[in-house]
Amino acid sequence: MNIDLIEDDPLMGEALTERLQLEGFECRWWRTANELLVAADEGREPAAAIISDVRLPDLEGPELMNRLPKVWLDRPWIFITGYGTVAQRNELLARGAFDFFTKPLDMDRLMERLRALAPTHAAPPPFQTPSCPLGISSEMRNLHAMVRRLGDHWNTVLITGESGAGKEELARCLHLETQPTGAPFVAVNATSLPESLIEAELFGYEKGAFTGASRSHKGMFEQANGGTLFLDEIGDMALSLQSRLLRVLQDRMITRLGSEKAQHVHVRIIFATNRHLNEEVRAGRFREDLYYRINVVHLRVPPLHERPEDVPWLAQRFVEEWNREHPSAPRRLGEEAERLLMTHRWPGNVRELRNCIERACLLSEGTIIESRLLQPAQNEEQASDTPDAQSACPTLETYLREQEKQYITQALARHDWQIGVTADALGISRKSLWERMKRLTIQ
Repeated sequence: MNIDLIEDDPLMGEALTERLQLEGFECRWWRTANELLVAADEGREPAAAIISDVRLPDLEGPELMNRLPKVWLDRPWIFITGYGTVAQRNELLARGAFDFFTKPLDMDRLMERLRALAPTHAAPPPFQTPSCPLGISSEMRNLHAMVRRLGDHWNTVLITGESGAGKEELARCLHLETQPTGAPFVAVNATSLPESLIEAELFGYEKGAFTGASRSHKGMFEQANGGTLFLDEIGDMALSLQSRLLRVLQDRMITRLGSEKAQHVHVRIIFATNRHLNEEVRAGRFREDLYYRINVVHLRVPPLHERPEDVPWLAQRFVEEWNREHPSAPRRLGEEAERLLMTHRWPGNVRELRNCIERACLLSEGTIIESRLLQPAQNEEQASDTPDAQSACPTLETYLREQEKQYITQALARHDWQIGVTADALGISRKSLWERMKRLTIQ
């Protein structure tokens, strides 16, 4: 299926073109409305679907529709804008637009809408190899299939998911599947270093660049050259560092601190976060242009409670890891222990499960891991149901606060954490919702 894209913003146009091509669509990119009008006047046939910015430098999107031959109007039009209003959306839909998206653009939903227009545009078959290193659930198999589809593409990748869900594991899988054997994989957590040091660690520095710089130092971009750089918790990175990172993504050049010489780096960058970056953009905490640059390919790692069939598989994998490291003290999960693992929600996800298994292996007095060794992890979330816990009655204020927090969190989850939509559903303003989230420490 081919797509006509009318977008004057080079950053947005490049990101959309890369994502469309990665998804298997053919894309013609028109930078102005006039370019498209000239092509149409010369008899150029329209693509199967058209994506257009509402505000173009030479013409508004709706006016562009009016000036095109009828054959162009018979195609489905999808409009995108950073200044959308309900009235504008209704007007465009009334004129025959297929859909309307506001910025920050939800790339995944846009691809879903395009696939809905092309039922013959089939996705690749699901990954069938039973030894998928991420899990045996359909969700993780689909993720692995997407990883394999990336192949030799060096597109920037964004991985999202809850803490402990396995974002770094997915990044390593992507690296191993798509990079030459022996290529470096360098991981850094944006929150693990103070703001004053992370720039030096990422970009490197020359001797004497600052107090204490007694020798030159290769930054992580240089260390990852020819391979992969994994930047975790990108949503917590300072705006000043985001600006410098954007420049690297644009020209693949880095400059060490204390140097004026720029050098090229050939590196795939994988970003990860447990935050909703589109909301961070709206709140002014994350650069919109950087968001579009890193959100070309978005992979979401589902929490463990959404894929329970992975729990026993992962548990067995962690036991096998223990056995390889401790051949003189092999362990095996008992049947009751396996059943007990399936009853837990695992709020800490894969990280919590791994810690639980490692602890049980360590404490087990024999080969079989008994269920009692897993009890502490299971009882932690059930402690509030015990008589002792119930005897400590919370104050009314505490009770109401917890109920409000739970209600708002559930509402946000139902509406994909979209602040505006959730606020409308709750009957309050966006500002009021933000204030309540801050007061109740909802992140």
